[in-house]
Amino acid sequence: MAAEKLLTEVACKAAKTKDKMYYLNDGAGLRLRVRPDGSRTWLFRFRLSGKEQTSGLGSYPKVTLQMARAKAADAKAHVNVGMNPSTATRIAKMKNTIASEITFGLIAKDWIAHNKDDWSHHHYERNEGIIRRYLLPDLENLPVDSITEVYLASLLKKIYDKGIKESARRARVVAAQIFSHARATHRGTKNPARDMSDNPYFKKPPVKNFIALPQSEVGNLIKKLNQVGNQQILDLKTVCGLKMALYTGLRDNSIRGAKWSEISFEKATWTVPASRMKSRREHTVPLPSQALAALRTLYPHTYRKNSDGFIFLSAGKYGFMAENTLRLALHRLGFKVTVHGMRSLITDVLNENHHHPDAIERQLDHANKDQVRKAYLRTNFFEERKRMMQWFSDWCDSKALGEDLNNVAPLRTVA
Repeated sequence: MAAEKLLTEVACKAAKTKDKMYYLNDGAGLRLRVRPDGSRTWLFRFRLSGKEQTSGLGSYPKVTLQMARAKAADAKAHVNVGMNPSTATRIAKMKNTIASEITFGLIAKDWIAHNKDDWSHHHYERNEGIIRRYLLPDLENLPVDSITEVYLASLLKKIYDKGIKESARRARVVAAQIFSHARATHRGTKNPARDMSDNPYFKKPPVKNFIALPQSEVGNLIKKLNQVGNQQILDLKTVCGLKMALYTGLRDNSIRGAKWSEISFEKATWTVPASRMKSRREHTVPLPSQALAALRTLYPHTYRKNSDGFIFLSAGKYGFMAENTLRLALHRLGFKVTVHGMRSLITDVLNENHHHPDAIERQLDHANKDQVRKAYLRTNFFEERKRMMQWFSDWCDSKALGEDLNNVAPLRTVA
């Protein structure tokens, strides 16, 4: 029996219409169907489970003879493993559709929502900001598995080269966690951010310690914070926020999201919930008279009976004071320091004046690295801290008045 003659591109183009439908065979189950209306379609004939079946491979000339043969070979491979080629095509199309809809932005949003309850607000705010500012502008609408290491590296390089080096490095870490989340939820297969973790280009910038306010400048700061009327360049909320940082030693994040319900004017205390503490544990601090006075001044301006009750109320995204407000306010006043640096100031002044080291550490909510001592040291030194922070607040005011409370014996000294 003579071998089946294979089709040529010329023969396919020259196929003329007839009164009845007919086929041009190419062999191995592939043939071209020609209808009376002139349409030409590639078909693949195969036998599966003892039955002869047909699968469409596309229309000619959109699908050329060479393309049809390649499709027929793929279809035959599916038949060989017992799968209907038409079913395999539908599955592939469905996967491609799903993949195109699973964008980086979608996964990032889901990752944020999945972890939000386990993060402090500061951690959430930082991660959300990194994603919004540095990742979403270029990656939001891209299918997560289409993002390559080369593309991601070029994106982060632009950020790094602008001098925002630590932000570029943090953006890579956040991106790696988002890609990891995609893999964990079976919506992605790659992690280009993790693959570039050892990229030598993104060198770690030198560590810069938080710049503390010099003791010699405390008096000037108090004078500027106590100015009123046209002399005061800061709004009342910002002034109060800076005073809280100075008179309590709380971190910026703990202060900005504060609510009136956390304040007890009667007990002169501020109880910060665990969600806003770096240590992830509730922390109560005593409020010296200066702090209470600042809060009472602000109370009529931001207290809302039927609202979330933010002390430092704002029309911004989160409803309270933005992340850099206090730091920038210090700069406006002429002090090129950080809010966190006030904690260093408090530590230095209290230690130099022989206050109880454990009370100082507890006030600042520092973790006790000595695990044995931590197990036995159960007191929170509240009464000691109450006297200590009132002494420190009076010390600050004395600097504004030109007086000197240094070397005055504290109420309790180290044995």
